[in-house]
Amino acid sequence: PKKGGQMYKRMYGVETFVVGNVAEALHLAKQSLNSVGELVKTRVGMAKEFPTPVAITYNKPKERVLFYEERDANPIFHFMESLWMLNGMRDLETVQYYNKRMRDFSDDDKTLQGAYGYRWRKHFGYDQLKIIIERLTSYKNDRRAVLSMWDAKQDLSHRNESKDLPCNTHVYFSIRDGWLDMTVCNRSNDLIWGCCGANAVHMSFLQEYVASMCGVKCGIYTQFTHNLHAYLDTLKTLEGMQPDYDSYAVRQLDYQTPLVTHPKVFDEELKLFMVNPIGKEFKNKIFSEVAIPMFRLWVGWKSKNLLECVSAVGEIKSDDWRVACNEWIRRREDKLK
Repeated sequence: PKKGGQMYKRMYGVETFVVGNVAEALHLAKQSLNSVGELVKTRVGMAKEFPTPVAITYNKPKERVLFYEERDANPIFHFMESLWMLNGMRDLETVQYYNKRMRDFSDDDKTLQGAYGYRWRKHFGYDQLKIIIERLTSYKNDRRAVLSMWDAKQDLSHRNESKDLPCNTHVYFSIRDGWLDMTVCNRSNDLIWGCCGANAVHMSFLQEYVASMCGVKCGIYTQFTHNLHAYLDTLKTLEGMQPDYDSYAVRQLDYQTPLVTHPKVFDEELKLFMVNPIGKEFKNKIFSEVAIPMFRLWVGWKSKNLLECVSAVGEIKSDDWRVACNEWIRRREDKLK
């Protein structure tokens, strides 16, 4: 239709996916993007983007680990960066130990301006997570548990100088019938590296953390992205990728270490782990059963010690992280010989 001599942009509906886990989300969204995506030129190369916002709802958000060989996701980095966030950190040194490319996103070679965890717990002068947990446990059916990551005063600028602004901007929480549901709003996201990669781990960790602190179960996790895209060179590497929707069932991943088993001391133990993970005893199983062996695995990988890597993988108790780490290190076996 025309109005005032101008042609309206063709109208679309929001692209919606309801999936079990992140593996299903990545495969279906990638297929759809290849089909309906529009080519755009960006500051870092050609990309395909969905013509409308996209909503992805995860019914099993804790099935957060990717096993696609073509994607070759680094489970150690995803796991450790999620702990780094929950601890409210923004320093470059800690996170770049697990991924050197993080330096590319730092404005001052010391910190990351858009670090989500720092925004959650410190940036605005108070711990938002603490207040949100208090609200959710104090007010039945509360609708005001809003977590902010976008700071308009700092982030909404006339210039494009910063390398790192929050892509995820807000999170909404609600508890209904003993289940914590979470909706994440995102201004712009890379489908492969962000949305169905690192962010699926970051945000499901956040959901599990808040649910555990409130004494309820993890419900559904919905991510709403205003601009969801993928770069052509990355899309090309995933050509021929076969669906792996039942990755957890096929691999018989029966035991998953809970993120929080002792809520009263979790934050304190998290701080201790991030300072120095070795030589300490923890009540929360996530540290002894997963985090410490994964740290040992990374040390072994960096020192090119295959025996240490194999030993460390064998000590990871959580089935999903153990299998993912084993598959990841096996793909690199030649580099360790």
